[in-house]
Amino acid sequence: MENTMNFKKLMIFASLMWMLMNFHHPVNPAFFEELNLPSHVFGTSYAMMGFFSFLSSPFWGAVGDKYSRKKTLVISTLFYGIAQFLYGFSYNLWQILLLRAMAGWFTGGIVVGLMAMIVEIDSSDNLSRNMATYSAVLSIFTSIGFLIGGLLGYLPIRYVFYIQGVGMILISILFMLFSEDIPKKSTLEITSTSYKLMDKRKLKSIKSPWIIVFLSVTFFIFLAFSSTNNAFNYYLRDELRFMPIINGALKALTGILGLVSNLTINVYLIKHFDLKKALRYSILISIVISIFIYIGSNNILFLLSSLIYFTLNTIQLPILQSFAVEKNKDNAGLLSGIFNASKSLGEMLGALVAGFIYAYNSRSPFLVSIIALSLSYLILAGYKFYQKRLGEI
Repeated sequence: MENTMNFKKLMIFASLMWMLMNFHHPVNPAFFEELNLPSHVFGTSYAMMGFFSFLSSPFWGAVGDKYSRKKTLVISTLFYGIAQFLYGFSYNLWQILLLRAMAGWFTGGIVVGLMAMIVEIDSSDNLSRNMATYSAVLSIFTSIGFLIGGLLGYLPIRYVFYIQGVGMILISILFMLFSEDIPKKSTLEITSTSYKLMDKRKLKSIKSPWIIVFLSVTFFIFLAFSSTNNAFNYYLRDELRFMPIINGALKALTGILGLVSNLTINVYLIKHFDLKKALRYSILISIVISIFIYIGSNNILFLLSSLIYFTLNTIQLPILQSFAVEKNKDNAGLLSGIFNASKSLGEMLGALVAGFIYAYNSRSPFLVSIIALSLSYLILAGYKFYQKRLGEI
C-alpha cells in the first residue's frame, strides 16, 4: 500500500516535470526565426542538450546509487529551471548552445533519477506495469506541455522561458518538501573521480550480448526519432508556416494516442507476447510509416503518418525501459544511466544530422530516420539468428 502511494506521488511530480520541460519546444522555431539564426540551429541546439544529457547520465545514476535519488531530482530540477529562465535572456547562437548544454546536463539527472526511483519503489513483479504507466504519463504530459507552450506562444516568446524556469524551480522546492526518498538497494563505492563512480565489477556484471544489442537498438531508434521529431517541429514553421499552437495541438493529439496505446497495446504485449519480438515488429511498422512521411505528397498524408510514427515510439519506449532494468534491479541507477546515455547519444546525433542536412533538403531528415530504423531492425534480426545458432530459442 505504501509503495503504491509513493508511486502515485512520484507520478504526479513526474507529470509536472515533463509538462513544464516541454513548454519551449513549440516556440523554439519562432524564437530562432526572430533572432535570424540559421536553420541548422534547431538541430545543433537540441544536439548540445542531448550530448550533455548523454555525458551526465552515468554520473547521475551512480550518484543516486550512492547517495539519494531524491537529492538527484531536487538538484537537477532546480538547475534545469535556472537554465531555462536564463535561456529567455539569450540573444545569439553561443548563448543558446551554452544554456542548452546546461539544461542537458540536468535533464540527465531528471531522466535517470525518475527511472531509478520507479525501479526501486516497488517489487520486480510490478516493474513492467509501472514502466508502462510512467511511459503513458511521460507521453501525455509531454504533449500537454507542448499544447500549453503553443498557447503561451501568443505571448512574447521570451515569457514562455521565464514561466518554464520559474515553474521548474517551484517543482524542485515542492519535491524537496513533500516527496519521500526510496531506500537504496545498491552499495556502489564512490571515488574521487566522477566516472570512477561506475564500479568495474558492476560494469562487468551487466556485460552480455543482449545488453550490447539492446543499447545499439536504443541508439538507432532514438537517432531516428530525434531526426524526425526535430525536423518535424521546424518543418511545420518553415515550410507549412504553422503557428506554435498547431505544433502544440498535434503533439497533444500524439500524447492522447500514446496514452491509449500504453494502456491497451502495451499491456496486451506485456501479457501475451515476447517483448523482443514485439519490438522487432513495431520497428518494422515504423520503417513503413517513415517511408510515407518521406514521400508524402500532401500535407494530410504527412501529418497522419507523423502522428502514427510518434505513437509507435511511445509504444517502443516502455519496452526499452523494461529491458534496461528487468534483470538488474540492484544496478538500477547504473543501468538507467547507461540506457539514458545511449538514448541521449542517439537523440544528439539525430538532431545534429537533421539540422545540417535540412538546409539541403527539408525532407532529408526523414530519410535518415528510415536508415536508422532499418539498422535497428537488422541488429535485432541478427541477434535472433545468433540465439538460434546457440540453441537458445
